[in-house]
Amino acid sequence: MMEDALHENVHQHRPQKKRTETRVLPETPLVTDPLPTGIPPEGAIVVTITRQFGSGGSDIARLVAQQAGLNYIDQQIIAEVAQRLGIDLDYATRQDEQSSSMATSILEALQSSNPFNLHQLFSSNKVQQQSQELVYFHLTQRVILELATQGNAVILGRGAQFLLHQNPRTLHVSIFAPLDFRIEYIMKQFQLNHAGARQLIEQRDNEQSSYQRHYYGVDGHQPNFYHLLINTGLFSFESAANFICQALPAVRKQL
Repeated sequence: MMEDALHENVHQHRPQKKRTETRVLPETPLVTDPLPTGIPPEGAIVVTITRQFGSGGSDIARLVAQQAGLNYIDQQIIAEVAQRLGIDLDYATRQDEQSSSMATSILEALQSSNPFNLHQLFSSNKVQQQSQELVYFHLTQRVILELATQGNAVILGRGAQFLLHQNPRTLHVSIFAPLDFRIEYIMKQFQLNHAGARQLIEQRDNEQSSYQRHYYGVDGHQPNFYHLLINTGLFSFESAANFICQALPAVRKQL
């Protein structure tokens, strides 16, 4: 569990000499252009924020974007991937950042309503040999790399901390909170009772862990992936955003 791995509420991590390995999948036959580097231009920065469901990470990401004048990137990733695949945005939104079967569910559900796009997408034998979910995931990776290469962005979730790990001018932040705090937050946000909020948190935690293990082969709770670890059970969202913004000048100077 993340709480077991974190002994400080806010922890600054120095890069390890040995790079932590994560799995980045090879390009699919659908795209022949080289992958962008994901490295922002000099003078620009990228912040990745991963969060436990109910810890307020998305609220903090918006505050950081507003205070630092950065682009807030969340649903834009889903919309861009959906557009490039020619699939309906509603399907992509419902399945985003969930288990390994997310893209398969999207495309199978779409098959009856938009077979023309699917026929184009999966017409070649080479593409048919790859799982449909990898096609979806791969385009998600490409979009994240493109946005990071442009720079000056706050990217929320979707494994960006793994994909951009140890890139210069990139700050990786993990937001977490005690379970009681998260339950109370979700009860208010979704008008749920205590049991319903806890069940939803457990479901989302399992989905996030499955996503990270399946696609990147890592445990996202490991602190060595992050520069800052912030417990919102102790610090307000405004304080958390201030901590992150205070770190940005140092990040911007990285070569």
